[in-house]
Amino acid sequence: MRYRVLLSAALIITGFSVLAQAEATRSFEVTNTFDRSALKFVIDAVANVDPMGLVTYSDDMRIVQVKSNQLSEAEMRTAIESTGLQLREGLADLSSYLPAPDPNTPPIYVVTSNDVEDQERYRIAVNNWNATHPDQPYSVTPLHTNDR
Repeated sequence: MRYRVLLSAALIITGFSVLAQAEATRSFEVTNTFDRSALKFVIDAVANVDPMGLVTYSDDMRIVQVKSNQLSEAEMRTAIESTGLQLREGLADLSSYLPAPDPNTPPIYVVTSNDVEDQERYRIAVNNWNATHPDQPYSVTPLHTNDR
């Protein structure tokens, strides 16, 4: 009986430590587009507070994403703004940047910060494509989730 209590306590502590270390990706929208030299300063600023933090950006240089398991949203925002970039309030809504679905274009899996919505959007696009192009079927399971 005593070992059960110890084992369950160890499992609970392990579970909380795994949750505490879960990586968070936050997307921030800048007020004006920035150039690659500003991006280098952003990467350095994030690396100064979290050396394992990962900074990515959108092709149009309007969105900065920070992936970190140590930084809060406020700390990420402070690091980015310390480089001189001005950020809009709140987090960027990446779904507003998605292109309108075109029935003549093969389905593309677009990654945002919400896996459930990404998979649902892809499933709908694949079903539409398969209905209009029965000779070129696509799988509803995205390639990146296959075991290939």
